[in-house]
Amino acid sequence: MKQAFLSITLLLLFASTTIAQVSVEQNKKAKAYIKQANEYALEEELGLAAEHLQKAYDINPDMLGCKEIQLLGMSYYMMEDSPSAIKFLELAAKCETDKEALTHIYSHLGYSYDDMGEFTKAIENAEKAISYSASNKEKSVIYEQLANMHFDNEQSEKTIESMKQSIAHYLKFLSVTEDDVLKGSVKNEELGKKYFNLSWFASSLNLSTEMRDAVVKAALTGNKDAIGYCKENGISYRSAIVVPNSSNEQDKAAKVLIEQAVTHASKKEYNSTISTLEKAYKISPAMFDGKTFYLLGLSYSTIEDYSSGIKYLERALNYSLDKQCLYQVYSTLGYAYNMVKDYSNAEINAERALYLSDNDEEVLECSLKLASIYFAQEDFDGTIDSIRNAIKYYMKIHSITDAEVMKGNVQYEFLADNHMRLAILLSELMRENESNNHLQRAALSGSKLAIDTFEKNGMEYK
Repeated sequence: MKQAFLSITLLLLFASTTIAQVSVEQNKKAKAYIKQANEYALEEELGLAAEHLQKAYDINPDMLGCKEIQLLGMSYYMMEDSPSAIKFLELAAKCETDKEALTHIYSHLGYSYDDMGEFTKAIENAEKAISYSASNKEKSVIYEQLANMHFDNEQSEKTIESMKQSIAHYLKFLSVTEDDVLKGSVKNEELGKKYFNLSWFASSLNLSTEMRDAVVKAALTGNKDAIGYCKENGISYRSAIVVPNSSNEQDKAAKVLIEQAVTHASKKEYNSTISTLEKAYKISPAMFDGKTFYLLGLSYSTIEDYSSGIKYLERALNYSLDKQCLYQVYSTLGYAYNMVKDYSNAEINAERALYLSDNDEEVLECSLKLASIYFAQEDFDGTIDSIRNAIKYYMKIHSITDAEVMKGNVQYEFLADNHMRLAILLSELMRENESNNHLQRAALSGSKLAIDTFEKNGMEYK
């Protein structure tokens, strides 16, 4: 009997050891899957990340930490597999304690339940996300999603209220108020979209007053769709700009200061121009027009405070300006946006300035600005075309022919430098024939670098 008992005990011990070994091997495999999944996630290959995390989960759910479970849920969400996303995001919500992570978990649970048509759960999770979020920008996004959910379920009051909350939080994120919007001093693409979305909701729900109010604010922030709508429907959105009342004495005092600022600007005393105009605005904003705002924006840009410059230059566009002033505003905006590396807006404004240019000098100036903007965006064809255009108009202004350049009769630094710029860029693009043509012209125009290049290679350029 004892012998039989011993045999059974040894058999059980052998079996449990074998199971433990299998478990260790499987856990190693699961760890490898998790490691590989995290690498895929870093490369934004979420399909592969989900596949490997799911394999690890199938082997041993306990091997996945809370972050991995959340990643699995997010990956399924991005793959539009809502049921799987909900399963793992719900698990992540039970183990996560970080508020920022919970914001993301609950917001994506809201989106996933919305995709499944489970409206009540979608709303509950979106509201939980808002309660955990400390970011006004993030709250703004979630409130807009709530507005869409309410709209889909024909809850008009909640739709409008949620969209207004989205706008309110975005205003807080920008550190501005709705009063600033009504003064025409806020230009922001995302804010403009939100106001325009509010106008769309209001229009769909037959709330005409809400619609008109929102579309005017959208237009004041620079939203092109809203501006187009206002023009098509005869809505004068610029007349909605609120200017504080002032007395005749205040108007007179502000006018004197504005005249002084113009004098400072003529002497290139831009700091004095700014301080004087700021005083004038505090006394009587009503005395400011597009040209005054342009002068303030130009002055700020000149002292390299480009953000302030952009703010006032954009505000100048709320007023009727003659063609020459519009050219100057767009040209300065193009330069200012370029300096803050907002190349998209820089390009738009520089191209508008080129369209409005009235003479060869302005075309030359715009071409050089556009060359810089295109180059920053690695649009090399645009860069080359713009530099060539600049050379063309420089030669036209100075009555220079290409034949004179090829004879070596023209020694202009501008031509030497810009032909050399083209030679280098075209060489890098493997366009050697074009590069050599510009290198020769650079040398003939006096470029020391171009001349040295020819001499180093034992070649003649004349």
